[in-house]
Amino acid sequence: MKKQNLLALAIISLSSILLLLACNTPDPAPLPEKIQKLIQTNWKINEITVPKKTGSGDSSILLSCMNDDLTLFGSNGVFELQDGTLKCDSTNFYYSKGYWGYDLNNDSVQLAVITPASKYISWKVLTLNDSVLKVTYIDSLVPANKITKTISFKK
Repeated sequence: MKKQNLLALAIISLSSILLLLACNTPDPAPLPEKIQKLIQTNWKINEITVPKKTGSGDSSILLSCMNDDLTLFGSNGVFELQDGTLKCDSTNFYYSKGYWGYDLNNDSVQLAVITPASKYISWKVLTLNDSVLKVTYIDSLVPANKITKTISFKK
């Protein structure tokens, strides 16, 4: 009788172990395509424009020292604007790092700036594909002088 109980217990234990080994944890859901495109690229600033005060069209405010700057969106939710070899003191980007998220409902990149000061910025995405990221946002560094800026990045 004891041998039968031990054999039954061994079979149950072995079956349980095999059953647990057969169960795999499900793969995490894949990231939405837009987020994948955003984090797979080191985005280089191609152009920054503001509306002209007179006439139609936009005026470029891209400084030559920004031509080699990169914007990185990490898969860990951290973003960083990195100066290239040419450094400039610019008010075009008065922030350099923080946390980011993608609002799929509003098609916008949400930035929570931590350096140099805490601030929230929302970039409305106009274009996002394998080689181009184009966003627009309201720059309110000086609340009385809000400016709509458009930034184009390339791969």
